[in-house]
Amino acid sequence: MWFTAVVFAAAAATIPATEPAPASAAPTAVKIGLQSMVAPFVLSEHGSGLLVDVLRAAFASQQIGTEFIYLPNVGFEEQFRQGVYDISTASSPQQAHEGYLSRWPVSYFHNMAITLRGRIPTLSSVDDLKKYRVTAFRNARKQLGPAYAAATDHHPNYREAVTMPSGALFLDRTDVIISQPDVFVYYLRQQLPQKRDPETELAFHDVLGPGKLYWMRFRTEAQRNAFERGVAQLYATGEIDRILARYQRDYGVTRDFFIALDCQFRPELAPQKCKKLGK
Repeated sequence: MWFTAVVFAAAAATIPATEPAPASAAPTAVKIGLQSMVAPFVLSEHGSGLLVDVLRAAFASQQIGTEFIYLPNVGFEEQFRQGVYDISTASSPQQAHEGYLSRWPVSYFHNMAITLRGRIPTLSSVDDLKKYRVTAFRNARKQLGPAYAAATDHHPNYREAVTMPSGALFLDRTDVIISQPDVFVYYLRQQLPQKRDPETELAFHDVLGPGKLYWMRFRTEAQRNAFERGVAQLYATGEIDRILARYQRDYGVTRDFFIALDCQFRPELAPQKCKKLGK
């Protein structure tokens, strides 16, 4: 992965994360754009979600209010350029250099091929998908690269779904589901509530290539500095752990979505993952 550990080290040395904000440096409220269908990270119908709650808490620690604007994935960054919202939650250094990019990535999304361990214990490569009934998230072919597109092209038993049908795996309606594991478990608990602890029955196959890191992009430097001070404070006080524990209890969420933040502020939590992320 092009992302390197140097970014983490350089950021830690340059960000005034623990300094108090100047009285006039940050706005009293910010508008944050969110992709609307990424449960459990964004739960637009409840005005919550793991990402929502962490962003809200980070800005609240700096006495800044938040307004969340839920948008479809199509044209998401374009609406930032048009001024629809102040802060993008899904940016990268490769995108247009408008505004102020966060000094380090904030979230991490890693899709996997998920099967029932008793039926398909191993997958060796993405080409193995050709043998099975495969269900993926919408637009997976466009997002998961040419090898995945080639493996699923003209596949008679391949489909993409708007809402992740996790329960279909246990109902023998599909053999493989392509999803980020936390998203898969969230929908499984909605569809088959009796499956409270399915991990022992599942196999997660890392055959789709590296995950994707997401930076945040801010309209002003003051907004960026306030957010980064806020995140540092969430780690210092343990508030980030309390939020994550609640989502673990209610939705089975892991820390993987915020592994980039853990590697920035508390790398001892996952030294091997941080090492891999830094490659």
